[in-house]
Amino acid sequence: MKISRLLIFALCLAIPRAGLAQNPPTSLSQLENTSLPKLTVPEIDRQNMKNGMRLLLLKDDELPVVRGYLYVATGEIYDPADKVGLAELTGALLRSGGTESAKPDRFDEQLADLAAEIDVDMGREYALISFKALKEDLPKVLAMLFDMLRHPAFDPQKLELKRLQMMEALRRQNDNPMDIAGREFPKQIYGADNVWSRTPTPESVKSITRDDIANFYRRFFYPDRMVFAFSGDFSDAELVMTLDQLTTGWPKAPEKLPEIAPVKPEFREAVVLIPKSADQSTIFVGHLGDKRFNPDKYALLLLNEILGGDALTSRLGKRIRSSLGLVYGIFSRFGLATDYGVFSVIAQTQAKNTAKVIEETRDQLSGILSQDIGDEELKFYKNSLLNSLYAEYEPKYNFARDEGRFEFLDYPPNYLQLFREKIELVSVADLQRVAKKYLHPDQLQVLVVGDPKQIGALPNAQILDIGAR
Repeated sequence: MKISRLLIFALCLAIPRAGLAQNPPTSLSQLENTSLPKLTVPEIDRQNMKNGMRLLLLKDDELPVVRGYLYVATGEIYDPADKVGLAELTGALLRSGGTESAKPDRFDEQLADLAAEIDVDMGREYALISFKALKEDLPKVLAMLFDMLRHPAFDPQKLELKRLQMMEALRRQNDNPMDIAGREFPKQIYGADNVWSRTPTPESVKSITRDDIANFYRRFFYPDRMVFAFSGDFSDAELVMTLDQLTTGWPKAPEKLPEIAPVKPEFREAVVLIPKSADQSTIFVGHLGDKRFNPDKYALLLLNEILGGDALTSRLGKRIRSSLGLVYGIFSRFGLATDYGVFSVIAQTQAKNTAKVIEETRDQLSGILSQDIGDEELKFYKNSLLNSLYAEYEPKYNFARDEGRFEFLDYPPNYLQLFREKIELVSVADLQRVAKKYLHPDQLQVLVVGDPKQIGALPNAQILDIGAR
């Protein structure tokens, strides 16, 4: 799991932070003649097919190219407890395992001949299947994509190849301290066996058979569990007709999705140290976040921006990085997810500074409850947050990508406009209120990856040995 500086906007999922658009202000003194940025969302045609598949069609004839983003209600949260990694293998084999009519190599050759792309990314709670094709080749590429979706072969040789790749990745999973912390901190928050934090093991990967993959596929891949967003140069009528033909006879799901046990909102204090030979330490500090449809999320996103959402101008950045020079980098994110997300402050520092960084982080979390946040400062962070969000949509097709995700997760219509309006309404009083309600500086969980000898004393620290994993 790679950890980077994230902006948890809108969906509150892991979306890489883009650069600020239109040279936005970088200090409060530049705000005098600055207004909040605006975003014009292009018109998207929404249609529902008879088989339950939902379509979003965004016309863009600037280039003779079509992109598609298909969201499927499946994912790693549905892995059996003894076969964690099954969803990941299913997604990989769906793409690389060929179809009933085309062997894996032949499928790839046909795609290459068309200069087209099809990718499958299996996530926690949905799969994203994306494609890119020239306008003239759209019918052929769609035919290949739906052949893959409806008639996968799950080639046994490709299965063993992917299994070997996963086993090698597991063998090397403890090489990078940030990867270790990013994997283990959610386990500390949720519990190691929770569906929102568990990860594959060599034993679980070895146990997965081709029949397991075929059964997982048959359980989840149905048109009424899909949202398909398109962007590019196409005819709506011709595209819908093609999709009707390609999905004829594809039945709806015979049962509801499996229920996932809810996360219990529990908070507790703990310090965990994972020994790792290194001159620097990686630090995660935090606790549970909240749910994505929480009406307080707009204030929470702004509070996070002020606290540590911007690595340089935030409270954490200015105090711990710039003023004290204790860290190479530090930032925060407030996770708002389908169930409770994770709030975390993430930092890297020289091992000898570990205890001091943790102490200063606690102080900043406690202090933000009492520090005044002025109107001009709030205006600056609103501007920063919206500029960063809007930079994501410079390529027009990203609207289709994200509108498809909004639709899939049942966000309200015109959510991007709503997001801006809600951000504008957040007041200083709102920030103070949500800080008191959602931040728990006295119930923080701390995870440190580093060399115990160089780190020194960490009061009440528990040692976690992950060498056998």
